[in-house]
Amino acid sequence: MRLNRYLIALLPAILSFTGCNKEKTDTPYVVMVSLDAFRWDYDSIYGTPVLDDIAAKGVMAGRLIPSFPTKTFPNHYTIATGLYPDHHGLVNNSFYAPDLDLVYRIGDRAMVSDGDFYGGEPIWVTAHKQGVKSASFYWVGSEAPIEGIHPDYWKTYDDEVPFGDRVDTVLKWLSLPAERRPHFITLYFEEPDATSHTYGPVSPETGAVVRSLDSLVGTLRTGIASLPHAKDINLIVLSDHGMGAVDESRYNYIMDTLPQAMVRRIYGGNPVWAVEPVEGMTDSVLYYLNLQHGMKAYRKEDLPPYLHYGTHPRIPAVVLIADPGWTAGLRPEPGRYSKGDHGYDWKWRDMHAIFYAEGPAFRRGFAADTLFNIDVYNIVTDIMGLNPAPNDGNRDRISPLFR
Repeated sequence: MRLNRYLIALLPAILSFTGCNKEKTDTPYVVMVSLDAFRWDYDSIYGTPVLDDIAAKGVMAGRLIPSFPTKTFPNHYTIATGLYPDHHGLVNNSFYAPDLDLVYRIGDRAMVSDGDFYGGEPIWVTAHKQGVKSASFYWVGSEAPIEGIHPDYWKTYDDEVPFGDRVDTVLKWLSLPAERRPHFITLYFEEPDATSHTYGPVSPETGAVVRSLDSLVGTLRTGIASLPHAKDINLIVLSDHGMGAVDESRYNYIMDTLPQAMVRRIYGGNPVWAVEPVEGMTDSVLYYLNLQHGMKAYRKEDLPPYLHYGTHPRIPAVVLIADPGWTAGLRPEPGRYSKGDHGYDWKWRDMHAIFYAEGPAFRRGFAADTLFNIDVYNIVTDIMGLNPAPNDGNRDRISPLFR
């Protein structure tokens, strides 16, 4: 009996020594790259030889359908969680959260790093719970302790870090000793979004950035191919949304028809505004907003069902959406004029994004017509053999991608 008790006492050490209680190091690798606002048709407009080669050697989608609103923060977090913005709580780039009595803005460091704003379970949290290391060179949510968890390696967003340095860091992470090496990595570039806002989606300036990003993906691929475990690495290149051309002549000043006294709060930004009317004024607010052409106001419960938007308590009674190509703003004049914008109804095809992938998990030379970004979470967890958290994706839609 004394010997049995001794063995039982030693059991945790024995299991640890034999590898039964250590982090997983045999999990397949996934590197997921986001090119912000890289529109679905830029390959045909500008030429993207590297992405074309990924499509030939792996899989691609004719278009990746973003979630509404087609904004950067809601969609990056949707990609990470497989949940619609209406279900994970990042309902726009900026919004009022009555549950926290706080205003979330993407430029507010305190809000961005506050885990209370983020619902659902992002991939790096799923991985951590199942013994898999992760890393993030920028991704929405990665700077916040979600369920008290960050990626094992992560960076505070700084748009001055050169793109090449970001690629180098990802390759260094992939070169770490096996016991320290992350198996899921995110990498984010804020282009061509910034350039296409300023110059428009179809412009020489945007074209130059698109071609530069395509080349940068090539640098990453070359680096991955040189690693001794390259055969185990899957690369996914996608975007959060597209970009549509906007015209200075199609501008609506919201307060042209809406009396300020009827509104308690209004948050958001073109083309989606969350309007909280003064109590008893909802019908009047809807009436006055809908006097203008180029935009439409809805009761939250009357939004088109295909938007999957309007049930979260962070969305107030009225939602205003500008029509494709129109701008709805809070200034009498447009102010700093942008030639490109996004956030619109995802049925406008200029909002559609990209999806390319290659690696041991994927078929070769397979093209899907359409994928949905709520399915990316399941794509990653399936590749890595992780048990997914509840999400809005459909596993049947993604099965044709895999070998």
